[in-house]
Order: sequence, then structure tokens, then C-alpha cells
Amino acid sequence: MSLSYEDVLREFATHVGLDPAELLSTEEVLIDGIAVGLQLDGDPDVGDLVFFAVLGTPEAAQSARIAQTLLEANNFWVGTGGCTLGLQRETGAVTLCGRVAVDELGGASLATMLDGFVDTAQFWRAFVTGAPEANGNDRPADMFSARA
Repeated sequence: MSLSYEDVLREFATHVGLDPAELLSTEEVLIDGIAVGLQLDGDPDVGDLVFFAVLGTPEAAQSARIAQTLLEANNFWVGTGGCTLGLQRETGAVTLCGRVAVDELGGASLATMLDGFVDTAQFWRAFVTGAPEANGNDRPADMFSARA
């Protein structure tokens, strides 16, 4: 039997040692320095759990280069772990988001999925914010490719 959205969050919270009531209230969890938002899209029993993180706002001088690289990474999701990178219109901040059917989840599987999501988010946050390990002549897009 599949779990509802709230049941998945409760089971996840228990699995990772968080207060289930607090997680249900905030729908946000901090994992390795990444604030991950959680949201229901659709019906609580058969809708999607949407997960997302704001990665930072690139410097204006780098925005065109970063936007190009984000588009290349989104192409067939080759650089995003199956998630989607985007830009918030009002702020210019880069976001990473994904979704999964609620009825495919349990607490442990959500924990595993978010662990991989956070790895991807950390990589892109470093690139977007210009962290030293993400700078240099090689763009992240040079590390992945797909035939289209």
C-alpha cells in the first residue's frame, strides 16, 4: 500500500531523525548545507512530491556563460541527475528542482533520493556562485554530453 504525501514526510523525518510535526509544518529540510523545499503537487495520495533548492545568484558578468551552461546541462538532463535547473524571474537566482510520484515513495527511498539531489545541488551551487573548484577553463558542460 502506498503512502500519502504527509505519511511519506512523517516516515522520512523519522528515518533521518527529524521531528515529523516540524517537517510537516515547514516542508523544508537542511541537508549538507542545502535547504531543500518539499511540496505536494496534486492529490495527496497520487500526486507528485516536488523537491527544490535555490543555489544562488550568479554575478552579472557571468550570467550569460552560466545560463548557456545550465541550458546544456538541462538537455536530456545529462548534467542534472534527472532534475531541472532554472532561473527565478524576479531574483535571477538559479534553482534545481525535481519531482517524483508520491505513491512511489517511502521514508528511506526519499532519503536516498534527496541525498543524490543534494550532491547535484552542491555541484551546481559551486558553479553558479563561482567557488574556486568550479572555476577554470573547463565548464561543467564539457564533462557531459548527449546525442540529440
